[in-house]
Amino acid sequence: MSNPNPPSGGPPLRALAMVLIAVAIVFAGLGAMSLSSSSDSDTSAGPGSSSSTTPAPATPARPAATSSTAALTTTTTAATATTAANGVDKSIPVRVLNNSTIAGLAAKTGSRLTASGWNVTETGNYSSSVLSKTTVFYENSREQATAQAIADQLGGRIEPRSAGLGGSAPGIIVIVAND
Repeated sequence: MSNPNPPSGGPPLRALAMVLIAVAIVFAGLGAMSLSSSSDSDTSAGPGSSSSTTPAPATPARPAATSSTAALTTTTTAATATTAANGVDKSIPVRVLNNSTIAGLAAKTGSRLTASGWNVTETGNYSSSVLSKTTVFYENSREQATAQAIADQLGGRIEPRSAGLGGSAPGIIVIVAND
């Protein structure tokens, strides 16, 4: 007599198949965890943490000629008077923190602000809460006009610092969002 269904391979083949399925599930889980941790790395650090630090702008080299120095002093005095007149002080330290899903947004925004003459001292990530709009936080009334100027440049809004940001380093904090 012939057997229309040959034997299925028995327990050894079934065990091998189960082991291969288990390994595939483990690797799929590790892959998913790896993807989620890499996208969270932009928002995993707290407000005190930073992914990169940008040095403060260097002071300009001194001119060799005495007449150039006098002209430079006059120009600097005029610029200082303009800064004091509208209340914007570009020497206040500015920290830019990423609160978006876009990797590198804080560094990109920090470079943009530095190119505009702002004193960006740090870039990093912010994950304490989710902000729907880019927000510039200021500590006191002296920083309010400067914060407004930065918010105007970035298309954001300003707010006084909350208790959660109060323990941070002095200066203005820009938290960039997906907007």
